[in-house]
Parts: sequence; C-alpha cells; structure tokens
Amino acid sequence: MPAFSSLLIGHESLAIQCGQMLLDAGHPIRAVVTRHPDVQRWAEKQGLMTLSPGADLARRLNGLSFDWLFSIANLDIIPADVLSMAARGAINFHDGPLPRYAGLNAPVWAILSNEPRHGITWHLIAGGVDEGDILEQRLFDIAPNETALTLNTKCYAAAMESFPSVINQLTDGTLDRTPQDLSQRSYFARAARPAHGGMIDVTATAAEIAALVRALDHGDYRNPLTCAKLLLGTQTLAVGLAESAYGSAAPGTVLSVLPDSITIATAEGAIRLSALRHLTGAAASPVGLAN
Repeated sequence: MPAFSSLLIGHESLAIQCGQMLLDAGHPIRAVVTRHPDVQRWAEKQGLMTLSPGADLARRLNGLSFDWLFSIANLDIIPADVLSMAARGAINFHDGPLPRYAGLNAPVWAILSNEPRHGITWHLIAGGVDEGDILEQRLFDIAPNETALTLNTKCYAAAMESFPSVINQLTDGTLDRTPQDLSQRSYFARAARPAHGGMIDVTATAAEIAALVRALDHGDYRNPLTCAKLLLGTQTLAVGLAESAYGSAAPGTVLSVLPDSITIATAEGAIRLSALRHLTGAAASPVGLAN
C-alpha cells in the first residue's frame, strides 16, 4: 500500500498517539507543530522537525512538501497559507458529534444539554470552522454520572480507536466522505460560558444543578471554562460535587449544613453540594456561611 506524508499540528498527548500510529504504519511525518513540551520531546525522539505555532508558520516551513495536514488536539485556526501547502488536503479531530456540537468544549455543552449520547468526528478542513465533510465518526453513551473529565476520556479513547480507519482511507485513496447537514449545526465559540459564569441558580432543578457541576468538573486537568460556584452569604465557593438529596422547601432554603457539605432545596428536589473550596483553591466549609 502506498505511503503518504503529513504535517502534524497538535498540542496534547493525543497528537503523540496518532502520530505514532502514522509512523508505525509507514507514513512519514515531515514536521510537527506544537507548543506542548511532551509532544515536542516525542517528535524530537523520532528525529522529526519541530516548530512552534505562529503567524509566520508557512514561512518557517520553508516550502515543505507533504500530502496531508493533520490537526489533532489543536484549537488554533490554521492559517490559509499553511493549509494550502497540503497537496491532498487537511483533516481535523473534533471532540464532539458534528454537526450538532461544533466549536470548543463540546463535552461540557453535551452534559449541560442532558444529551444521552456523545461522540467524536474526523473531518476534512473546508469551509467554515468544523464544517468539512465527515470521514469517520464514533458515538457512545453518556453515563448518568458523567463529568467533563470522564467524557473527555471517552473522546480520547474513541479518537485512538477510530484513527486507524482514517489512515486506511487515506492509504486506499478512497475517502468515505459524508457532507454535514449544516441545518442541524450548533456552534460554541471560545468565549461561550455557562449562564451566570457557572454560578449555581437555586431556582433551577436539582438535576440541572448536578449537570452544571459535572459539566465543569475537569478533575486535575486545566479547566478551560470556569468552575461551578455557590454564593453563601458574602462568600463565593467553588463546588466540586453535587448529588440529589431528600427534602423539599422553597427554592434556596438551606436544609442541612455539615462541615463538608450543604443541602439546599431547589425548584424540584434538593441538592447536596460538597468538595467545596475557596476560589483561592483552599478547602472550605459551609458552616457559619449559610443564612
């Protein structure tokens, strides 16, 4: 089977995994563009040219020849003069099911929307952002207790499982292209944030509040949006865990205060909020703060 060459642009470990698959399959990578130290170290260990991203990237690539450009774990818009260098085209990995979840932080918005399923998409870079034809898509269930961290982990696994299919399409020279139905498209821009900056609205339902906390739970990884927050008296606390609880009263009524949690009545049911922290990161207790 004929080999193809590529330029790899990516800033997270997924770029390493997919890049290694390309090399193992005998497809040379002409250069790697990254700002991530681990990706750079991997590329250099493979003897690959490495560059940092930037407006003058095309000039620094200095007329490099390659068949395909891969954008994997890359949130930057690729300059048109770099895209035009790819002889056969450019392919992007997206951590959501297109066309419904275009843009950034798709797992967060899927949890907030109470979606039963999510997915990932490999698509051609063409037209507007995340609008190109789909080459490969994998869908999977969203668990009832799914967080941004666990859903991102599922996306990562699905990306690695599906990338060999993309490689096979490019190797065979027959792309399995599916145009997107853009009438079904939704788009979440870089600046999009949950309502009220992630502040918990006690007039919402317990299920909605729990979804907000889970959607903004990125574990120990960098949180690109904001954390779920609760206003207690004059203090704003970050909330790490939310669980449905027994009890009912007017929304906002404090039902229970313990050293490590607070239970509040909502528009429908009650919610127990715990893993509380001050915005400085220090652990916090609700005792003495609740009205």
